[in-house]
This record gives sequence, structure tokens and C-alpha cells, in this order.
Amino acid sequence: MLLFIVKSDILCTVKKSNTRTSTKAARRTNAASKRRPLNSVGLGLKPSTANVAARQEIKRLQSLIQASQLLNTTLDLDKLLKIILDLTLQNLNAARGTIYLIDHGRNELWSKVVKGRELVEIRLPVGTGIAGNVAKTGKTINLEDAWKDKRFYSGFDVKSGFKTKSMLCMPMRNRQKKIIGVFQVLNKQHGVFDSRDEEFLEAFSDHAALAIENAMLHQAIVEKERVEKEIQIAGEIQRRLLPKEIPVIPSYQVDAAAIPSKSVGGDYFNIIPLEDGRWLLVIADVSGKGIPASLLVSTLHASLHAYIQSSADLVELSRRLNAMVYRNTSPERYITFFSALLDTQHHTLAYVNAGHNFPFRVQLGSDALEPLSVGGLPLGMFELAEYQAGTVELNANDTVVLYTDGVTEAMDEGQNEYSDERLKNIITSATTNTAFDIKSKILTDVRKFTGDEPQSDDLTLMVLKRTAN
Repeated sequence: MLLFIVKSDILCTVKKSNTRTSTKAARRTNAASKRRPLNSVGLGLKPSTANVAARQEIKRLQSLIQASQLLNTTLDLDKLLKIILDLTLQNLNAARGTIYLIDHGRNELWSKVVKGRELVEIRLPVGTGIAGNVAKTGKTINLEDAWKDKRFYSGFDVKSGFKTKSMLCMPMRNRQKKIIGVFQVLNKQHGVFDSRDEEFLEAFSDHAALAIENAMLHQAIVEKERVEKEIQIAGEIQRRLLPKEIPVIPSYQVDAAAIPSKSVGGDYFNIIPLEDGRWLLVIADVSGKGIPASLLVSTLHASLHAYIQSSADLVELSRRLNAMVYRNTSPERYITFFSALLDTQHHTLAYVNAGHNFPFRVQLGSDALEPLSVGGLPLGMFELAEYQAGTVELNANDTVVLYTDGVTEAMDEGQNEYSDERLKNIITSATTNTAFDIKSKILTDVRKFTGDEPQSDDLTLMVLKRTAN
């Protein structure tokens, strides 16, 4: 009779003899069986191939679970990439490897490698080399001998002395199945990379991609907060460049407002006292917006104060500022600039208009507006620009309105501009008002025109009015 014995997932048979066994022999058999448990080793049998594979699969699953837990330990991208690479090499029993990420904007693969004591970035175009080909096609490449593949770039091996043998290169996809990176694993320690290695790496890829995207999102948030903080500081610095208080000028009223479209802007104005009852009035508009424009405003402010100390000649001042802007900016950067020298003793206003919106002079009760247009080109457009000065007399109750294009080009929800004509109408209707009221009426009318439409450009406005004798 055959007796079936199951022990440790091993199925075997033992033939039962009909021969009578002596009591002594039976005792020896029972004693031996107690000393040596009945299993595959005791029976002299080898574990089945399926059983070994099952154990390996369980080990891989346990490794995958542990790996996914480790991926959640950091949001630092550099540290995370190192963890992903270490786990990959450990579970695939490989010698070396690289984790590439895709820069879709530049269509490049990038990674970070240790060079000396520093972590440096390396880049290669998508489609170049084995990794680049995987990024382009989305297909896994598994090579027993990388040197035999014409796509393999051997330069690294030649320079480093490392010998690449087997290679497994696989795309890393996110939940939307978009390729965000590439695994490149080299030289399996025993044999070559097989289908089980590919299966593990593919499963691990899902966890790695999610962790990388979380880290990149965190990095973007941190970077955004840093930039916003820097913009806030830049805005505070820029506001300090403007007059803290509007000064009192004998026989005149003056008021101004500067409203940037962002935290920092490219508009600028100033009212600077000089000798002998003279005042320098400046309004300017730097091309562009944001941080680059604000930096150029800071440069203009510093240069203006430095140059005005040596000479109050507006033509010479414009030439020197033009040369400074031309030397220190890229070709697309320039400044429209209006400077005026108010003489409160002789009641004259000398000015140079360097490509700026024409300020308007208007007399009490008049509908005629005189544009202050004499000058030249915007600062920084040409190295050797020439400038001319104009002069107007200011009678009692005469008003001069200076502004940037943020006023006239303010847009409503239909993308219609506020326009020069509308500004002129407001100015002529308010000649009996104070400088403060004229400024307020213009700003109120601009807000009424634009409604809920976001401000599209920096807006700066200055009003000068001579009071009655």
C-alpha cells in the first residue's frame, strides 16, 4: 500500500511493507523519526522549481512594499533619486545605474552624478544613446552585451575604465502613462537581466514616478514661495525709491500716484529739490514688467541722483543716462523718460522728453492742451542719441499732467483702451480743481472704465499746478 505524505509543500510516497517488523526495529525507526523531522531534506528530495520561484516572488513583493515605504521618507528630489537608484540596484543585484528624468520643455534627459565632492547635472537629447532611445520610443531595452548594440555610447566606459556588460533600460511612467524618466541599470552580478527583473522594475516604476512627481511638486511650491518672498522684498525696496511724502513747493501744488500692476513694476517718478528754488520732476517707464524692470528702475534712480549733483543741465543729464542704460542693458530694454526743471522764481518749466508719453499743459478754463513733446529717443535705444530741451511758462492756475502709458492704455473687459482723448477730456474738465482733485478724478475715471478687468500695466501719474499769485 502507498502512503501519501505532505510536508513543507513536498508530495512524496513511501511503500508500506507487509512484512512483520520486529518491535526493536520499530522502536529504532520511531526514535530516528523523532530525531530527524520528515521533510524534503530528510527524504533526500530537492525543492520544486515552482516552490523556489514562489519564494523569490514573495521576497520581491516584500522588497517592493519596503521600497514604496522608503520612497515616502523624503521630498528632497536629490535624496529621493539616490534612494530610488539604491533600491533598484539592490533588488536587481546590479553594479551601477542612473535615474534620468525628462525635461519636456527642452526635450532632454537629465540626471545628477557625483563629480569629485560635488553633485553635477548631466544632460543628453532625447533619442541619444540607449536611455535617450527608450525615452523617445517608450520601449524597454534589455541587452546581454551593451557593446554589441550600435546605440550604446562607449565614451563613458573608455574614460572611466568601467566595463559595461549587461544593461536594462526601462521608461518610467506616471499614472497618466506619460514617460517622465528612464531607469538605466548596468551589469547584473550573476547572469543577465531577465523577465522577472523587468516585471519588478515596471512595478517599482509606478511608486518611483509618484514619489518623484510629489517631490517635484513640493520643489515647485518651495521655489514659488521663495520667489514670492524675493518679489515682496524687491517691492519694498522699490517703494523706498519713490518719495515718502510729496514735498511742498512754494506757489505750486503737486501730487502723484504710482500703482504697479504686480508687486514690483517698471514705472518711476521723483520730485527732487535743487538750489535756488528749483525742482527736478521726473517720470519714467521701463520696458517690461516684474523683477527685470524693477532692477533697471533701481539703476536709473541711483544714476539720476549721482548725475544731478554735478549738473542740472537736462540735455546733458539725458545723454549720460542714455549712455548708462545702453551699456548696461540688453537691446530690448529701454526707458521712456521725461525730466523737467521747475524754476519757482521765474515760473518756467524746462524739460526734455526722451520718448515718453507727452505730458499736457493746460490753462484755466481752456480746452486747448499743449503737449510737451520736445526731446529725443527713449534712453538706451542708441548709444549716441541726441536730445533737445523745451521750455514753457507757467501762469497762475496753469496745470501740467505727467503720466505713463498705464493710464492711456488701461483696458476694459472688451480690450478697449482708455485712450489719450478720454484723458484730455478729464483734464480740461478739471482745470478749476486742485492738483490732488485732478489726480483723483483721473484715477477714478480709469477705474470706472476698466471695471473688474485686472490692471494690465503699471500706472503712474503726476499733477503740477501753479497757484494764484
